[in-house]
Amino acid sequence: MLNAHRPRLLIVDDVHENLHALMQMLRDDYAITAATNGEKALELAQRTPLPDLILLDIKMPGMDGYSVLAHLKANPLTAEIPVIFVTALAESADEARRLKLGVADYITKPINSELLRRRLSTHLQLRHYRRQPLLFDLAAPVAPVDLSQRPSLLVVDDMPGNIHELLEALKDDYRIQVACSGAKAVERVASAHPPDLVLLDILMPEMDGYETCRQIKALPVGNRLPVIFVTVIDATEQKVRGFAAGAADYITKPFDIDEVRARVRTHLELARLRHELEAQVAQRTALLEQSEEKYRVLADYSPNWEYWNGPDGQYLYVSPACEAISGYAPAEFFADPELMERLIHPDDLSNWRNHASNAEGTVGPLMFRLRSRQQNERWIEHICTPVYDRSGRYLGRRGSNSDITERRRAEQKLDFITHRDPLTRLANRSLFRELLHNAIEHAAHTHSRLALLFLDLDNFKTINESLGHSLGDLLIIAVSRRLQALLPDNRTLARIGGDEFNVILDFDSEQPGIDLSAQHLLDSLKQPFLIDGTPVYIGASIGVALYPTDGADGELLQRNAETALHQAKQQGRGLLRFFSPEMTQRAKTRLRLEADLRRAIERDELLLYYQPQVDLPHRKLVGLEALVRWRHPQRGLVPPGDFIPLAEESGLIVSMGEWVLRTACRQIKHWLETGIAPQQTAVNVSAVQLSHGSLVERVQKILDETGIPPQRLELEITESFIMADSEQSFTSLTELRALGVRLSIDDFGTGYASFGYLQRIAAQKLKIDLSFVRDMTTNSSNASIVRAIIALGHSLGLNVLAEGVESSEQADYLLALGCDAIQGYLISRPLPVDEITAFLVQARGDFSGHDA
Repeated sequence: MLNAHRPRLLIVDDVHENLHALMQMLRDDYAITAATNGEKALELAQRTPLPDLILLDIKMPGMDGYSVLAHLKANPLTAEIPVIFVTALAESADEARRLKLGVADYITKPINSELLRRRLSTHLQLRHYRRQPLLFDLAAPVAPVDLSQRPSLLVVDDMPGNIHELLEALKDDYRIQVACSGAKAVERVASAHPPDLVLLDILMPEMDGYETCRQIKALPVGNRLPVIFVTVIDATEQKVRGFAAGAADYITKPFDIDEVRARVRTHLELARLRHELEAQVAQRTALLEQSEEKYRVLADYSPNWEYWNGPDGQYLYVSPACEAISGYAPAEFFADPELMERLIHPDDLSNWRNHASNAEGTVGPLMFRLRSRQQNERWIEHICTPVYDRSGRYLGRRGSNSDITERRRAEQKLDFITHRDPLTRLANRSLFRELLHNAIEHAAHTHSRLALLFLDLDNFKTINESLGHSLGDLLIIAVSRRLQALLPDNRTLARIGGDEFNVILDFDSEQPGIDLSAQHLLDSLKQPFLIDGTPVYIGASIGVALYPTDGADGELLQRNAETALHQAKQQGRGLLRFFSPEMTQRAKTRLRLEADLRRAIERDELLLYYQPQVDLPHRKLVGLEALVRWRHPQRGLVPPGDFIPLAEESGLIVSMGEWVLRTACRQIKHWLETGIAPQQTAVNVSAVQLSHGSLVERVQKILDETGIPPQRLELEITESFIMADSEQSFTSLTELRALGVRLSIDDFGTGYASFGYLQRIAAQKLKIDLSFVRDMTTNSSNASIVRAIIALGHSLGLNVLAEGVESSEQADYLLALGCDAIQGYLISRPLPVDEITAFLVQARGDFSGHDA
């Protein structure tokens, strides 16, 4: 056979063995050219004569198959050439990606030669029919069809599970018939309403798929009815047998449902085009004079709004469906040809006019919005075809308007799900990446700058666990609304994680402008949120990265902004930090520190220090506070401010807290046995531990293990926890009190705890935060706060202790205010076990001061 008479096939594969195998399979039927890389493939694809088909491998070095396909589809010269992927990839995600890019089909490796030939033949036929003259014109009328009917599929399988899976996947696009045996399938095909395509299992009792296929093909309608085998059989000889019986294609179970959809679409289109072409040839002469009337009859019963315009734009025909869609009757369009333009949404009008101006040429579909007489906005998909007589004279155009409003709503809903955060309706992480990329491209084009703000709520995890997730969601919504209200309309705000938000700010001035804007956001979030009637206080931290200084692409900019955020949190939260290159090294150090911290307990690197608490009027020791320290093997003693926040963020605080509690209780027991134990020893408990749900059981277990009296143990909780108002946590505190354990409120004065909250806690002690004690003798405001806290504590019957007392002047001032106890360097710095034990031995004297 001469090459000129054979279809032209371009094969692209970087593996020579694969290329050779494909050429051996197909050389008798095709005129083959070959390429071993994407660049060469694009060159050969544009050479005249163009290929009829392209077989394209996906995984190639340099330009992969997806890139080659994109270039082919973008070039008008090669866009219509069917491309079939040859690949080992068969996942549904890959299938969806291929279909979206416009691939005609794909063949999975290892390749079955008979199946390959069938697929190539199918797409050659499709290409042939698509090249035929338009069927929808006067010279080639279409046989009347019921436009309201979807294609009908017959699913034949003796396994209900297989039928159900195919039914669920295909029911939205097709009318489904079902047959559980071969005989029933033949009966349905022979009925007055045969299907348009058959999906047929092979392994069935009585009459198998091969015999069923042969009997279907023997029926009058069988010759034009596509049959696709869907079966577990994958042997080559069985596929050859199936094709010999008349099968059009072959899908192996377990099947990829996207593959099933693609095969069904391909063979339905091929059958439809073949049928229409046959009908065209048979009817062309006889129906030429009747075409207009047949068009009217067809269009009158169409759910779409059909019309026919003359060369002058006057309507020659408008179908009745126009009134259901637009609210206007056909007669109104006859009387006013400009009515259509007035109904179209102003934003879509220019597209409509461009579309209409090309009336004498073939144009693609157009989507636009239309305002009906009832003022309802409808989405319309419009298609039109020019009409010519035999001499080529332009007679006007036929068009069809489909109401796709519901489809558009479904698409918009899908787009929302894909690109929007369902809780806040803000852009999600996926959409924000696109928006950031676009913003960077715009900034690069205009030589401008932008700032990326990475905002994270402080202590949200604790509050979320304390309030419950439903109220936590309400807090996130309230935060997003407050941020939206603060940002100009043209600013991009996104929720990219649980309590993380990103903001893009354009700026022409220097950094201080961004500084002020970001600080404004932080200040606003410090104000309380009313959640379900409860005031909730939460702050935030912000990291900022600037384009182009801190990154030329979105990924790097986000990473650096997040690094700056971690720096802000590490330095105390509620802060704003701009990225600097040094932060990257600090972030790496922090990651190493977290990894080391995870191993610190098992390596016995943690230890407890103790700081005395002294009765102020009598200067007698009344208690100790246990403070955890970490002796790192390389870094030495790590400051608590470096690893406690890290433990809270990573969740290590739960296991660390249990270690502290057990170690402190064991030490209390030892001191009791030696007769030098203080009245109580305080241990800090974080809100994370309280929200964990098992704290009471852990405390009970440790008390049982050590055998110490419960009243010797005091648990300190922070005032910020009180504000969370978690019923679970309050229940835990009540149960702890029932065990006999003492409770104290730490860092009092830094939050906004109400009188009612303090009563619910039923603690025995208030601890005044050292930030108020430090300069109370010189700062009247702090002095007033200290005085008020002491009065409040006494009114509730609580013992009041002041932290951070460093001078006799401070101690005397507190004594004058009626403070009950003090703790600080005036008495002693925190001491390791051996030193605090010696301290307890001499604790029978007074403590007007101790060598710190």
